[in-house]
Amino acid sequence: MHTTIYTLFKQGYNKSQIARLLNVDRKTVRKVIQDIEQKGEVERKSKNSVLDDYREFIEAKVHKGLSAKRIHQDLKAEFGFEGSYSNVRRYVHNVKQKIANSKVYMVLTTLPAEEAQVDFGYIGKIKIDGKFKKAWVFTMVLSYSRYMYAEIVFDQTVETFMQCHKNAFKYFGGVVEVVKIDNLKAGVLDVDFYEAQIQKDYASFASHYGFLPQPCRVYTPTDKGKVESAVKYVKRNCFAGEEFKDVDEAREHLKDWLDNVSNVRVHGTTKKVPKEVFLSEEKEKLIALPIEEYHISRISIHKVATNCHLIYKGNYYSVPYEYAGREVEVVEMGSFLRVFFEGKEIALHPLVKNNEKGKYVTNKEHYPSSKSITIEDILSRQRGKMSDISNWALEFFEEFIRQEGFKKYDYRSISGIIALKERFGAEAVDNACKRALKFGGLSYKVVKNICEKGISNLPVYEDESYINEEKTELYRDMREYDKLLEMGELQR
Repeated sequence: MHTTIYTLFKQGYNKSQIARLLNVDRKTVRKVIQDIEQKGEVERKSKNSVLDDYREFIEAKVHKGLSAKRIHQDLKAEFGFEGSYSNVRRYVHNVKQKIANSKVYMVLTTLPAEEAQVDFGYIGKIKIDGKFKKAWVFTMVLSYSRYMYAEIVFDQTVETFMQCHKNAFKYFGGVVEVVKIDNLKAGVLDVDFYEAQIQKDYASFASHYGFLPQPCRVYTPTDKGKVESAVKYVKRNCFAGEEFKDVDEAREHLKDWLDNVSNVRVHGTTKKVPKEVFLSEEKEKLIALPIEEYHISRISIHKVATNCHLIYKGNYYSVPYEYAGREVEVVEMGSFLRVFFEGKEIALHPLVKNNEKGKYVTNKEHYPSSKSITIEDILSRQRGKMSDISNWALEFFEEFIRQEGFKKYDYRSISGIIALKERFGAEAVDNACKRALKFGGLSYKVVKNICEKGISNLPVYEDESYINEEKTELYRDMREYDKLLEMGELQR
């Protein structure tokens, strides 16, 4: 209203006309004009948004490419935000507009030996072991001198990532204070705006060499602009248009290019020769290489089966039963296999040697207590149950496990006899065991047949025997009589 009154006044309308046009008191019009002429035009107050308190959080989510709806959900979940989605949508739109319009960047300068930047770049397929495989070039460039190291790799695993660092530091003859890394899974587990979670093995490696790994901000290529340019330079100047018969020829070509082209040309930005700057100003300030070698562990992800084992190189290693069905991290270190879940070590085993396959390496404590039972435990329980049936059943059990040729898995026969109790009763089973003992029929089938034929209660005379003491031409094995009984050829 103040702006409208003063605008009409400057256009030549008098106070009375303005009052009639705007339907306000003439005194109000006079006061507004006097105030503006004395104090200047009233500045519009900028409105503060309730979302200003979450601006950094929202900007981080926008950089990750999340939609306004997802950001609204995250605000409610993480901060209990109660504002409307439309409000968040407008705010996100304004943030995106400011990001899109922000084209000016500050030049990042570093001191000698202070920083290096690393990244991978895809260079096509190269023949290795007779087959063409996808290849990348790992590049580390020193931010001060632009002195560069590069090598060809065929994966981007943690192990390869760390080995490339080792080779680069050896090439430079020392270590920088900070290594800027892209948000690769080899180096960074969780991309967080405030505190990225560094992969634990890479963090251990960095600690050993004495440098600080510093992840770049997502969607912010200027954070690692030097290595971005370096990777493009390697791809275009070293590999573009080149054909190699195998990986050895490609690696020799890259080594020659580093020594005779890349590091000795006049750099486009610094206007200096990287090798000269490195040797004269930077090399002596690098951190010395560690005396002790850092042994890189082999790391892989495996799923734990329902039998509480995972498969590693053709052998089976146990894991606590709580992790059945979960994915765990397996680390091979020397002669041991370590198993981790969310950074916590949950199992440790000696590795199976001599290229053996199909071996089970089991820690019985990894099973639940209900499953941690031995054959001896089973037999002990069966002894008690046979004793509960009665004395003859117990005697049958003791004779059964003492017989020649008894194998531990034969305990199932005893389980069958114990089960007969539910069908025929304890007394019938006990008498059947007595009869089977007298005639040397130490088997589940004999006891079962005796119960089924109803002969368990028949008396057993001390001088009675159905078995010849000495073998004759009429000798038959008892199992043949069992078959005849089943066929009905023999009556009681």
